[in-house]
Amino acid sequence: MRRSYPVFAALVTGVMLAACSGEPTLDTRTFPLQYLEPSTARGLIEPYVYGDRPDHPGMLSFTSSTMTVRETPDNLDRIARVLAEYDVPTPLVRLVFQIIEADGDATADPRIAEVETELRKLFRYEGYRLVAEAVVSGTAQSQVQQKVGGGARGDPYSIIVEIAEVRTIGDSGFVSMHVELLRRGGGLSARINARIGQTVVLGNAQLGMEGGTTILTVRPEFITQ
Repeated sequence: MRRSYPVFAALVTGVMLAACSGEPTLDTRTFPLQYLEPSTARGLIEPYVYGDRPDHPGMLSFTSSTMTVRETPDNLDRIARVLAEYDVPTPLVRLVFQIIEADGDATADPRIAEVETELRKLFRYEGYRLVAEAVVSGTAQSQVQQKVGGGARGDPYSIIVEIAEVRTIGDSGFVSMHVELLRRGGGLSARINARIGQTVVLGNAQLGMEGGTTILTVRPEFITQ
């Protein structure tokens, strides 16, 4: 009776020699691009594609809606994880601004009851009152501007927001932005990372001719699409 063990041993030896040769095994996989532009996807994925690998270079190509990659299985899996994180709908955020005046009137303003406790931890004014509110919305890499009336007491305010990044983390997330509050006679500027649903005090300044101190807060919220 003939035995097949020597053949099996030869096959095993061949596999071991291939594994020890140091030559990578490359596969090809095509990924759909649902939300990312090809140019953006290229910047994210190129670090995982080794086009300068001797004899076995990685390759990357695009159509308007797909990306094809030739790489090692491990790198293809990494690319899949990157796309799962970044090839998602761009979150839309609503930014709720409150312009608050700090002065000597100790009367509580119920419209800012939620934030007044934090204001009293940061500042030592007798009282705080809401001057105006502004609500703007945008996405990452967008700029929005809105004027807010100053009423009978003075010139209007102008809020300028540059939204740099919007990230989702589970059911929450954060917004990175640069905010300016301008008014004739002065302004304030701040760069912040604000968590979704958290009210943040951006700063305070003396704006206008009334002589009071103006405080600006913001609360970012996700807009469900």
